[in-house]
Amino acid sequence: MLAAVALAAFVAAMVVIAVASTGSNKTTVTAAPTTTVPAAITTRPVEVTTVRRRRAIPLHLDPTGVYDPPPGDGRENDSQVPNAVDGDPATSWSTEHYTQGFTKDGVGIVLDVGTRRLIDRVLVGTDVAGSRAEIRLGDAPTGPFRLASENQLLDGTTTFGLNDGATGRYLVVWFTRLSPTIGEAHVTEVRGFAGP
Repeated sequence: MLAAVALAAFVAAMVVIAVASTGSNKTTVTAAPTTTVPAAITTRPVEVTTVRRRRAIPLHLDPTGVYDPPPGDGRENDSQVPNAVDGDPATSWSTEHYTQGFTKDGVGIVLDVGTRRLIDRVLVGTDVAGSRAEIRLGDAPTGPFRLASENQLLDGTTTFGLNDGATGRYLVVWFTRLSPTIGEAHVTEVRGFAGP
C-alpha cells in the first residue's frame, strides 16, 4: 500500500517536471461535450380567408318595344320583342333584313327592369353569329340611353359586364352591326342580373 502511494507521488512529480521543462505557455483545455437542445417549435393556426362571390340576382325583364331613332322609322319587328324574354331559346326577335348593312347608327330592343337599379351584367343569346351589340341604360322607355358596356361580337351566348355603378330602369340591347351572312341580327334570349 505504501509502495502504491509512493509510486503515485512519483508519477505526479514527473508530470509537473515535464510540464515545467517544456517552457510552454500553452494551456490545453478540453471542452466539455456539447449537447444540442432543439429549439421550441411553435405553431400558429393558419387563417383561412373565404372569398365570397356576389350572389347574382336575376332580373325580371318586361318587353317594352324597339328603339329605332331617326333616321330609323321607329319600327323594327316590334311584335317579336316578347320572344327575347320568354324563356324559350327557340323563339327570337330579329332586325329587319338589310341588304347593304345599316344606313343608321343601329337599332335595339328596350326591356323594362321594373325600377331604376344597379345592373351587373346582361346575357344575350343569338342563333346567328356575326352581329355586334352593346348594352345601354336609361330612365325612360324612349331614352336617352347611356352606354353601359363594351361593344361585343355575338356568338351563342355573350356576357356583357356592365360598367361599375351602371344604373337604369330601361335596358337596351343596341345592335351596331348585323350578321354579314344574312343581313340581320337575332336575339333568342336576354337575361339580366343585379348584384346584392
